Amino acid sequence: MIESRIVAGGLDAIAVGDPAAALVVVVLHGRMMAAADLAPFAHSLGTAAYFVFPNGPLPVQPRGYSWWPVDSEMRLREGGARDLHALDPAGRIEARQLLAGLCREVGRGRSVALVGFSQGGMLAMDQALHGARPDALALLSSSRIAFTDWAPRLRCLEGLPVLVAHGRNDEELAFSAGEGLRDAALAGGARVTWVPFEGGHEIPLVVWRALRQFLREKDAAR
Repeated sequence: MIESRIVAGGLDAIAVGDPAAALVVVVLHGRMMAAADLAPFAHSLGTAAYFVFPNGPLPVQPRGYSWWPVDSEMRLREGGARDLHALDPAGRIEARQLLAGLCREVGRGRSVALVGFSQGGMLAMDQALHGARPDALALLSSSRIAFTDWAPRLRCLEGLPVLVAHGRNDEELAFSAGEGLRDAALAGGARVTWVPFEGGHEIPLVVWRALRQFLREKDAAR
């Protein structure tokens, strides 16, 4: 598959596959990660899609990028919280606007599947709930955020295919955070595929297999 560097919606990104493919898959990394960490998986998913892996807008130490400033998240989590449903991070709206611009630019007239890991999953769900619904949504090892804002919006997920995966031994975001995200999607009427796994804050083979099947089903349904 052809791999290139692009700029879309003001974000630097790695693009993999045929730019003319009917399905666009936008994959959002977690905090202190980069597009290059996830881009290799596009080659192994075996899906006829155009994959776009953007870097978050904020460089962070010791490495990688973030979608919003991490200090507010760290303060809350240092207090013992492992489910971030009460967190409303500064920069959430700005990150959502950047993502919306990218999706508009790369997804014109095509189906868009939005995939997010950890912080990227929080942004993906936030995007879906604020008037920029994708055609499919995958939330990997993630959590609800700003739930007082999200809760009244959940019905806009009605009928949307949503994959939620979470590790039972995740020490970064508790397993209950994944269950809460699953339950929120179900409450909104989404068609949820739930993939719990034995592991931590990661994307193991069982999740990539589930994601491959999820995307193939989306591609076949077009």
